[in-house]
Amino acid sequence: MFKYSLERPACPVLLKGILICFLLFPLMSEFCFCQTQPLRIVNLKITADEEFRMKNRLTWRSDIKQLVMNVSKDFEKRFGIRFKLGTIDHWVSDVAQDTMLGLLNELRKKVPQEGYDIVLGLTSQHGLTHDLSGAATYLHGYILLREQDTKSVMKLMLKHELCHLFGAADLNEKSSIMNSRNPGNNFCEFTNRIILLNKHRSFDPYVFPLPEEKQDEAISIYEERKKLDRKEIDIHILLAIFYLEKKDYGSTVNECLQAKQLDPDSPDVLNLTAIALRRQGKIDQAIQEYQKAILLQPNLPDVHYNLGIAYSKKGETAKALEAYLKAIELNPNYARAYSNLGHLYLEKRMVDEALEYTLKALEIYPRLDKALCNLGSAYILKNMFKEAESVTLKALEVNSELEAVHNNMGIIYMNKKMTDRAIEEYLKAVQIEPEFAEARHNLGRAYLIIGQVDKAIDEFKEAIKLDTDYYKAYSNLASAYLEKGMTDEALESCKKAIEINPEYEAAYSNLGLAYLKKGMLKEAEAASLKAISLDPDLPEPHNLQGILLEKKARLDEAEEEYRKAAKLNPDYLEAHLNLANLYFKMNILDDSALHYRKVVEINPSNAQAYNNLAVILFYKKKYDDAYEYLKKAEEAGLNVHPEFKKEVLRLLKKRQMKRESLFPLPPPIPHVGPN
Repeated sequence: MFKYSLERPACPVLLKGILICFLLFPLMSEFCFCQTQPLRIVNLKITADEEFRMKNRLTWRSDIKQLVMNVSKDFEKRFGIRFKLGTIDHWVSDVAQDTMLGLLNELRKKVPQEGYDIVLGLTSQHGLTHDLSGAATYLHGYILLREQDTKSVMKLMLKHELCHLFGAADLNEKSSIMNSRNPGNNFCEFTNRIILLNKHRSFDPYVFPLPEEKQDEAISIYEERKKLDRKEIDIHILLAIFYLEKKDYGSTVNECLQAKQLDPDSPDVLNLTAIALRRQGKIDQAIQEYQKAILLQPNLPDVHYNLGIAYSKKGETAKALEAYLKAIELNPNYARAYSNLGHLYLEKRMVDEALEYTLKALEIYPRLDKALCNLGSAYILKNMFKEAESVTLKALEVNSELEAVHNNMGIIYMNKKMTDRAIEEYLKAVQIEPEFAEARHNLGRAYLIIGQVDKAIDEFKEAIKLDTDYYKAYSNLASAYLEKGMTDEALESCKKAIEINPEYEAAYSNLGLAYLKKGMLKEAEAASLKAISLDPDLPEPHNLQGILLEKKARLDEAEEEYRKAAKLNPDYLEAHLNLANLYFKMNILDDSALHYRKVVEINPSNAQAYNNLAVILFYKKKYDDAYEYLKKAEEAGLNVHPEFKKEVLRLLKKRQMKRESLFPLPPPIPHVGPN
């Protein structure tokens, strides 16, 4: 019924540092571009570890302020970007971490963004391998800087890492600010262009940095740089990121292959490759790439998160749960991981656990669209439809292109008996995602309810094509076949549903109905009793039991089963119709009329119920009402019995004549003209 949508995979990319040669660098060039765009204010949250604070006990706060102020002046002059200092706080870095990458992950784990654009962490740990002086991520607004001996080097290092956050790449270009081994003081044309393009980028960790309309331009700039063939791995990684965002998975893999030639052991490249492979349906290959990345860098939360998605797609729920929990352990503020845990528990119908993790995700990020969608699904499963509608409308406001939200909205409309509106929502869902099996199935159910049986069959078959183990679709396909009198096909579909899920009660109920239509009463009874044993609260098999008992002339027992069915589902038309017919047979006309009226309340187009109400009212000598119901039966398309109609009209006329004889009309008042 539901689709619990998975979150967008995360890419811990462009974790780049620079090895600083402790030299005196020349002053920055005074050249700057004329800024016609409005000023961009970027809010910074600063945090320094205990080593940094101890080493600079008296001046660390003022040193940081001066550093940021100096860099901000240069960025504002050149790009129209001003960095605004927010809080200056402290954090406890883990001395067990021996790499800048490990420390960067620690920073993300311990210091949430909390509404700031960038978190700038500073450390004075020097026992780190690879001797990287800084690290930054394009998709996450975090920078980690290690203290250097001179303020000029710190300033240069901060500029370098800020450039990464605005889309710049490490370059093999002498004297460039983006030279990874020995940065210079020059901003080349490529770096200027990409930073200006990213000037107004988003730092929301749940939104891709550049809007869709700017992504092609970014790709064009990176592709131009790639043509220089400078063997710059960052260019391939950034291109892979953008191609992945545009769902061009072939180009993503191609860029990753070129990056692997430059660095076969890059966790970023392995992660990006795996995401593209998974989205191409190559789940096992993707898992292998994720596992390689984890061996190289065990503490990357994003890789564990993405591995969880792959395991979930493969149906290995326990491994998926383990991977998501590991991602949360490495980053307690990982809203998407909490949301996907909620999704897994929804699939297991563990609704309370799903609510716990989904609400935690929304506590961290209240506008996380897929968490809102999962929350709506959880409320639907708890029959809290008012709450489900409220949160689903909010999810639509956040992201109207999320197919699962439209699916949930369709379910909500079905509960409100607004089938036409439900169909509109299901159609939107499959338009956004044509391979959305659950929406196809739900659309089929809606078509079946309004009598468009052929369309229902098409949708059920499409759902089965997309998910060959979709036992609910097989069972509902059987219902559609029964509506068309295709009993053998219905039997085959029911048996397929039961083969996939031997405990699916609705399939046994439909199987019993199919056997009934074939006159196999013993088999029909066994199937309906099996359905009741699996779920005593399912109304359909009780209704079927009533039919079978009525055939055995056990009318009191049949009545009891029909009443159970109607109580379990007050809008169950067939149960009310069977009760009405049974009471008519037993000459309990008032109760019979009560249930016929319920039938036409549920389905105002049920012509037979109108006709039968007319018969009951005829017997009760209420000829006016009988004739009104006969007219409604005709309007609903029934050719009523002509002799019955003739008799009703005859008695109506006779009664009218009798009334006129008892109460003759007074003579007309004579008209008196003017004098």
